[in-house]
Amino acid sequence: MFNLQVIRSVFVFTATNALASGLPLLLLPILTRVLSPEDYGLVAMYSLFLTALGALTGLSVHGAVGMRYFDRDEIDFPKYVGSCLAILVATTSIVFVSVTLLQVPLIALTNLPGKWLLIAVLTSGMQFLLLTMLSIFQSAKQAGMFSLLRIGQAVIDALLSLVLVVSFGLAWEGRLIGISVAIAILGTISLGMLFYGRWIDLNIRVDYVRNALKFGVPLVPHVVGGMLIAMVDRLLITNYLDLASTGIYMVAIQIGLGVNLLSDACSRAVSPWLIEAIKENRHQKNVLIAKFCMIYFAALLILALMVGLLAPWILPFLVGQAFMNASSFVMLIALGQAFGGMYLIVANVIFYREKTAYLAGITISCGILNLALAYFLLRVEGLQGVAQAYATAQLLMFLSVCVFSQKLHPLPWFEALRSLFRGKLVA
Repeated sequence: MFNLQVIRSVFVFTATNALASGLPLLLLPILTRVLSPEDYGLVAMYSLFLTALGALTGLSVHGAVGMRYFDRDEIDFPKYVGSCLAILVATTSIVFVSVTLLQVPLIALTNLPGKWLLIAVLTSGMQFLLLTMLSIFQSAKQAGMFSLLRIGQAVIDALLSLVLVVSFGLAWEGRLIGISVAIAILGTISLGMLFYGRWIDLNIRVDYVRNALKFGVPLVPHVVGGMLIAMVDRLLITNYLDLASTGIYMVAIQIGLGVNLLSDACSRAVSPWLIEAIKENRHQKNVLIAKFCMIYFAALLILALMVGLLAPWILPFLVGQAFMNASSFVMLIALGQAFGGMYLIVANVIFYREKTAYLAGITISCGILNLALAYFLLRVEGLQGVAQAYATAQLLMFLSVCVFSQKLHPLPWFEALRSLFRGKLVA
């Protein structure tokens, strides 16, 4: 299962994430000295709103495309992709009209101008196209093509943002233009790739639409729950403290991205093999999966602790003086991202077995808990309390999903642990 090709894929995905996530990090020393904490707060709110829209524009059915790739010999895969594109067009139109009608309360909630709310809807639709192409490349184990798209987006985003913010003095709007234009360009390229590679057929089939919705609709509350865990903190900080505090918190999140970088890369590289092993359901491979998970979990925790311990020493070189308070809660955020990385691996079982409705229940429950904890701890301990709530909710979500995944596909954890103690990493 974990052969040379898997190791190569992990390396490619890790390098890709390092470049894609590292470019915004490299911008920090410049942008945090040009943009104010309030400007960074607006950037954070736009990113939050864009992520929220991602649950609605397309209803997350790009994930169904990635899963159905493994059944492509049994279905008309191009028509399946075309049916998912029809869902995107319909839902994006509905969301655009809804945001237009609800502009006033949304402006009050996010502090963003109305035009940027509408731009975010269109950007979210383009992002769906990019995610669909990335899902296919990931499932097809085409790490090189995946990297090309991912790094292309990051480079365009970084260069545009730098030019518009520094050279043209467009402040936070320059950063938002960079984000949106990069997604629009790569979304357009992705659509061209879908047609050129004959991955898409616009002859829509109702049964494929139903199947995709069966996968995607239960994921909407799951994504909303994930947002309650990962992003409601910024919404609370903006509305109960100020935009400047949101900007400082956003910097801490970016510093902690090193953990997310590794976990996302490993998840993308290993998931195709993991799903194939789940389909085979052989005892030897189940032992190997359990070994990998334990080693991987330990590595993520060690990395998170290292990021947190080094943050006070690294931040003076990365950010302006106005953002230095971020160092006090980087470790909590890094630990939260480590737990999120663990969740990504064990959740593969649930996605493959199409038990996304149960996953949504877990995520929503943990999201509501995070909302309550963050609301309470924000008033008691400020930004530190919000980070504590985030780490706690991420841990509970990982543990809950791990238990449910074990029921769906039991793994021999104790046998794997004994084997590791005997020094057997592979056999």
